[in-house]
Amino acid sequence: MTETRVAIVEDEPPARAKLRRLLAERAGYRVVAEAEDVAGGLAALRETRPDLLFLDIRLGAENGFDLLARAAPPLPLLVFTTAYHEHALRAFEVAALDYLLKPFDRERFAHMLARVTQRLAERRDGDGASLGEERLRRIDAGLTRMPRLQRLIVHERGRSLVVQLADVLRFAAAGNYVEVHTRERRHLIRATLSRLAQRLDPAEFLRVHRSHLVRADFVASIAPWAHGDLKLILRDGSELMLSRRYRALLPDAFGAV
Repeated sequence: MTETRVAIVEDEPPARAKLRRLLAERAGYRVVAEAEDVAGGLAALRETRPDLLFLDIRLGAENGFDLLARAAPPLPLLVFTTAYHEHALRAFEVAALDYLLKPFDRERFAHMLARVTQRLAERRDGDGASLGEERLRRIDAGLTRMPRLQRLIVHERGRSLVVQLADVLRFAAAGNYVEVHTRERRHLIRATLSRLAQRLDPAEFLRVHRSHLVRADFVASIAPWAHGDLKLILRDGSELMLSRRYRALLPDAFGAV
């Protein structure tokens, strides 16, 4: 069994002890670091590189979001633990896997760990790197004000053309290039999809597969497909597969599919 390395950043000793106790009841989980403030949490992440982080919201004069803003990627899977429900929306905006509202019981903890186990298995599969990049992209969107892309410059037949982002329907990876699909035509730009995704609003362009980004309002419908995957039907009649590994990252507006 692959061991899952866990860090706990929590300013209340009884809360840390409860997490240690519940984790000790589960095979395959090992607490490798604990901290009670942001500085200690940053050191723990840097020195132990855990797979899973339990993070309290309020940490003395600072908070868990301060830690995320200063932590170096790649980040572990993130579960918030807090007594304050009002931070739940912001927690999911920064790609938290779960939000444990204190006091939580064994049943709620087991449900959270089931999600962790599934996500870790996905991360260790073929789409793991892309999924991790997408989570970092969402964290960047929630914690920074990185300038978003407004237009693209494409080079065709000796000319440089300006393509407004508002005209782009989807992007597709094509080796060392990215296909830019508009209603009128397709362009090629020399870029990687992951690098391009960092400059796009994740609420506007959805990562639906390691090779595809789609404008959210260009999706007409979603249908079940084999092996837990879904099929996206776009407004021009074309179809794309939605990898099950990106299914959990769909915005709430798409509902439970």
